[in-house]
Amino acid sequence: MNPSEPELVPAPVHGPRVVVGVDGSPDSIAALHAGAWAAAMRGGTLVAVTAWGVPLIVPRAPVVIPDLRATAVQVLDGALADAFHGSALVPIEKVVKSGTAAEVLVEEAADAALVVVGSRGHGGFAGLLLGSVSMACAMRAPCPVLVMHHGDPLPPAARASARGRVVVGVGDGPGAAPVLQVAAQAAREMDSDLLAISTWNDVSFSGDAYVDFRSEVVDAARTHLDERIAEAFPTDRPSHLTTELREGGAVRILIEESRTADLVVVGRSGHRALAGVLTGSVCLPVAEHAVSPVLVVPAGTIGEDHMWAPVHHLTAAS
Repeated sequence: MNPSEPELVPAPVHGPRVVVGVDGSPDSIAALHAGAWAAAMRGGTLVAVTAWGVPLIVPRAPVVIPDLRATAVQVLDGALADAFHGSALVPIEKVVKSGTAAEVLVEEAADAALVVVGSRGHGGFAGLLLGSVSMACAMRAPCPVLVMHHGDPLPPAARASARGRVVVGVGDGPGAAPVLQVAAQAAREMDSDLLAISTWNDVSFSGDAYVDFRSEVVDAARTHLDERIAEAFPTDRPSHLTTELREGGAVRILIEESRTADLVVVGRSGHRALAGVLTGSVCLPVAEHAVSPVLVVPAGTIGEDHMWAPVHHLTAAS
């Protein structure tokens, strides 16, 4: 067998594909749980993916390659057994593929509705999931990426508990509205309240006591936030949505909010402006260091084919 070719254990594909990176670590088990829940919400298929690679110097590569492949298969089967104990509620497609974990997952994400990865995983010989891999997926995948952390609880709707809490960082530019729409739909499916946060920083530099630059910055940030909300929900603002304007860095504020949130939603890109909100440099540290799961949404690529389509489309269909 050509080692560059993927090994597939196919399952009947139903609905959207939810791709989950698996390396057997606790974070990847949490990712499998979350991926199965997300697939079940859409009547989709869970695609469990394990990557393996050959070290640069291998004296007996023809002998080692089958062992690496077999080890990767064992890792995947063991993780699925640990996660579901043979009773998964959705169809599962197993993919064992040679290559770097980031490359394999981004490739599988090409026709996926959602990618779910652990924030940290095992390293070592098989070259499976590392924290840097989850960050690479968050930056490169064409669909939303859900980053899980060890011990993350399932969404409130999945564990039948009280209402939860979804926090979304509101960035600048045209990508903010789709991110808000995705966050609203996620909150709706999780039976959670939604808090939209925009941040601002004091950029005063004038010594003129009669010039109140601070008020101007705050007013500009509030206007920006209100405009993004109106753009995202022009006719039907979600009843569970509240907004807050915070002073300080977006990374610190969103990580703090993640301590009591069930999900944090961030856009993958943005633009720096006077109110200085979300940029690409924000989503990665939030996804890596947040306590709660983090949903990274690529601006400009959201549509009805993705796992969390804009809320107004789903409302119109219901």
